[in-house]
Amino acid sequence: MIPSCALVALLAAAASISDGTAAFQANVRPINAFLHTKNSSFKQPLSLRWMSAEVEEDVASEKATESSADFVPSSGKGRDPPFGTIMAANRAEIAVRIMRAATEMNMKSVGIYDHEDRYSQHRWGADAAYELTREPSATPISSYLDIEQIVKIAKEGGVEAIHPGYGFLSESPEFAQACEDAGIVFVGPTVENLNTFSDKTSARTAAIEAGVPVVPGSDGELKNAE
Repeated sequence: MIPSCALVALLAAAASISDGTAAFQANVRPINAFLHTKNSSFKQPLSLRWMSAEVEEDVASEKATESSADFVPSSGKGRDPPFGTIMAANRAEIAVRIMRAATEMNMKSVGIYDHEDRYSQHRWGADAAYELTREPSATPISSYLDIEQIVKIAKEGGVEAIHPGYGFLSESPEFAQACEDAGIVFVGPTVENLNTFSDKTSARTAAIEAGVPVVPGSDGELKNAE
């Protein structure tokens, strides 16, 4: 049984929705023009991006001379895409940003997702998306750390470059090396840089050798608590 106060609220909301479409559109509208360029091969539907009416008016005033159908981000004008297809080896908002950048630069995007993320935007916002597999006892996050599986998907999907975003495998020299061995560009530091700076001790040593000031500390790795 629905409490009377909740029922009143539901009825009020229903009434507002039924005759308030115009008011709703005036305050919150989907903005997709920036994500779909006329030169892009991006065909899959994206989840709607919402923008407040105030911000939308500012955008509209700046783009008053351009129609949304003809709008092409400046980053994509007159430039050849650096890669044909790029994978976003991450999830959620991080992956969505990578895919958006790929679209602006006229590149196809490939996404990966765990079963728990099957309804997430980073799955549906990619030109192609592949589900990661894992052991039933493993956590959903573990699938995004599966280097062998991710590289295998990339090779089978014709991926030319992998962007790891941040977190997860972005600082993994093993992942960067696996990409290099597979003939795939790792969008990030070199394997050598990652080997040096993924460990704080070696990073500190490199900084000292380069004459960079560091905070006082031990001269090397501590072997015991003493």
